Amino acid sequence: MAKIVLLSLPAYGHVNPQLPVVAELVRRGHSLTVFNEASFGPLIRRTGADFVAYPPVLSVADLARVLHDGDLMRWLALILGSSGPLLRGILPELRRNRPDLLLFDGVAVWGEMAATNLRLPSVSIATSFIFEVFRGLEGGGEFWRYMRSFWLLFPNLVAAWVRMNAAAGTRSLPWRMPLMPRQGTVVTLVLTSKAIHPKTPKLESPRFAFVGSSIERSTRSETFDFSRLDGRPLVYVSLGTLHFGNQGFFDRAMEALADLPVQVVLSAGRGNDLSRFAHAPANFIIAEAVPQLDILERSALFLTHAGLNSMHEALWFGVPMVAVPQQFEQLRNARSIEAAGAALVLDDQCYGRPVTTAALRKAVDAVMADPGYRDRARALGQSLREAGGYEEAADRIETALAGGPTTKPRLLSIKHAA
Repeated sequence: MAKIVLLSLPAYGHVNPQLPVVAELVRRGHSLTVFNEASFGPLIRRTGADFVAYPPVLSVADLARVLHDGDLMRWLALILGSSGPLLRGILPELRRNRPDLLLFDGVAVWGEMAATNLRLPSVSIATSFIFEVFRGLEGGGEFWRYMRSFWLLFPNLVAAWVRMNAAAGTRSLPWRMPLMPRQGTVVTLVLTSKAIHPKTPKLESPRFAFVGSSIERSTRSETFDFSRLDGRPLVYVSLGTLHFGNQGFFDRAMEALADLPVQVVLSAGRGNDLSRFAHAPANFIIAEAVPQLDILERSALFLTHAGLNSMHEALWFGVPMVAVPQQFEQLRNARSIEAAGAALVLDDQCYGRPVTTAALRKAVDAVMADPGYRDRARALGQSLREAGGYEEAADRIETALAGGPTTKPRLLSIKHAA
């Protein structure tokens, strides 16, 4: 039995796909301890893992706040600014109870730094695509927005870098590219398939293992009264757990779908004021949070922000999408499945333009009228299943524990989308 620590991120889109991996490693007899924000304790303990709360430095609310307007530079400043204090908070515990292997979220810069500082073998678990800075940028608009934001936030970024240096010393600072995910010393597990990931030389790099989608219902806790569903085609609407403050989008979605012969489940987001939805059309069911896997399994269409976890869960059940990304990372996610013919993308929000009711309705009508979208979503979902999922991830982690190579060939049923 090995002693393993996971340094996670306080975001449900990152935690949910990691929980099946944690549960599987516990089932195999390993001792798992997961660090995260205190509010995630009950969810993590359900897997059988031990839980340690981070110092109160970074929260779900913090991430939602900086991503409200889709500015990834503000998000980067928050992550870097939190890394020094988080590192100081966790290093004493890791020294007292030194693990055999350190796992960390691909965004958790402090995880990479802790592994370097303590000379621990490490495996990164990436719940997002590989971001290579200039590769795949959405034209000049994205580039100049990043540049403008970078210079505005430059003092914050420098201060964060200085604090990280003070916390761990220069030898622990994160230098390696790509920018995200931060890489493990042994391997980086990317929770997607090569068929879905945008083209990059990293697809064939032995440092990255594409293990598919990590999905297991028993790790989820949300409930829903399914007797409320009346048999009409189901459309699911959600902006995830970080962007639910975009009330204007929800209002336009309600207008667009009000007279369709469908039933709509709208997940408004944990903590959202449901009184804002008092004017919801009769064919809408509104909830703060729903069991997303169970809802998607019943859905004909997903109207989504295209967070990678949500996107994967839709593809897992072969559900086509209308994607309304709220920031450029999500736009890259959405473009990958649009290119494969499983979605239509409305990119207005990324460029500061509210998506219109008419555009939403047109896209929904187009996807629901063409069964080819569902067929192609099913094919992409099959590539996620064939890559192995949480069991494959656990296999790779056990191989890392044994000190052996973590890469091996795996055949996919479809070729990478052009």
